[in-house]
Amino acid sequence: MSGGKIHAVILAGGSGTRFWPLSRERMPKQLLRIVGQESMIIQTLKRARPLTTEDRIWVVTVASQAVEVQTELASMGMEGMRILKEPVGRNTAAAIGLAAVHILRREPDAVMVVLPADHYIEHEGRFLEVLEAGALVARSGWLVTLGIPPTKPETGYGYIQRGEPLEPEACGSPPMEVFQAVRFTEKPDRGTAEAYLRSKEFFWNSGVFLWRADRFLEEMERHLPDHAKGLKEIQEVGEGNGERIRTFYEGLQPISVDYGIMEKAERVAVIPAEVGWSDVGSWDALWEILEKDSGGNVLQGDVLTLEGRGNLILSKERLVAALGLEDMVVVDTLDAVLICPRRRSQDVRALAERLRESGREEAVIHREVPKPWGAYRVLDRGSGYQVKWLDVLPGQRLSLQSHGRRAEHWIVVSGTATVTLDHRVVEVPCGEHIYIPKGSRHRVENRGEETLRLVEVQTGDYLGEDDIVRYEDDYGRT
Repeated sequence: MSGGKIHAVILAGGSGTRFWPLSRERMPKQLLRIVGQESMIIQTLKRARPLTTEDRIWVVTVASQAVEVQTELASMGMEGMRILKEPVGRNTAAAIGLAAVHILRREPDAVMVVLPADHYIEHEGRFLEVLEAGALVARSGWLVTLGIPPTKPETGYGYIQRGEPLEPEACGSPPMEVFQAVRFTEKPDRGTAEAYLRSKEFFWNSGVFLWRADRFLEEMERHLPDHAKGLKEIQEVGEGNGERIRTFYEGLQPISVDYGIMEKAERVAVIPAEVGWSDVGSWDALWEILEKDSGGNVLQGDVLTLEGRGNLILSKERLVAALGLEDMVVVDTLDAVLICPRRRSQDVRALAERLRESGREEAVIHREVPKPWGAYRVLDRGSGYQVKWLDVLPGQRLSLQSHGRRAEHWIVVSGTATVTLDHRVVEVPCGEHIYIPKGSRHRVENRGEETLRLVEVQTGDYLGEDDIVRYEDDYGRT
């Protein structure tokens, strides 16, 4: 296609609340394998690949999730994609603006395709055709969104009202019908949603957008001038001045691109997209798209159900047995179990927020946590102690670090550990152990060809994951 090159922007910020307990703050929905064998972010990136080159794909995430996102991309051989780290989450207007200033600096006439990292698309070939048509419209100066023809009076989605169809020559002559967007409505009540469904003039807002980077920033300067000013300053200071970038970013108002720009902008177009879309925004939405048994149940893991209908039951490890349940959600993980009616699954977000407000670790992190060097699992914890196993992959090592409030005792149960302890390096073979005093600089490394597993016993008056000072790190976490 002629005109500016396409840049795909993947929004991968998520708070990890709607799919609790499977998702957590440090493991949001886009990193989960809940639809198919690949994570949702990997599926989204593969959708973007036919549109552009790998070095024109940008993943925007918050700094606290960047290592997990990098690990996921590396596991699929996608290290060439660019990752932009927000110091703190400030909603979609800021995230898209951050990508826009980077893209515009590289290519003045670039077209952005903005894709949430956690959506499901059934008809991917048709989706690609709609995006290619949308790029033509975007090159003509329109801000484009994809509208999903509604199939029910959904109250959890935003809606877009279409106006008159645009003349093809006025919007790049795309090979499909395009309408002017005249109104955005966020999550209407049931009666309003039913009226929208009957009118045939409204679409669900997909959250997928296309526009020229310069046009988007023009509208941002007009409607969100503080955002535009702050992002321009971020671009000018460069990535090397992290403290100034954090200060600028923390000063930005958290606002969505829909509220902040799309509802107010000029020349906004909507393209109907019948592509089998779902934002997979709740356990109930997941139930709708997954394969069901003869009783309408979605069952994953070690699950036995009798006389059950319309349930979604997931088990990560142990047996879950259910008798006589109907239209329920049961999700069993290592450290938490969710049980709720399927119709109440939108309210799981409030439950996760209550856990976070209470300071519960279960809102933030799993007991088994993937890491760029391998993984760890919490086996037991109590007053003044915690027991984990750590798996370190061949050729990988943890950061050189110290802890201010805990000591550690490592017992090697598989492989051989190469341990740095202050000014010495020792080999610890299978069956041997080593003590790591509080305050000492230490590191464990796997120089072997098999996975290294060790049991770690922590003792101290505070055992949180934030009691760590990193001096050297292979994954950019210092």
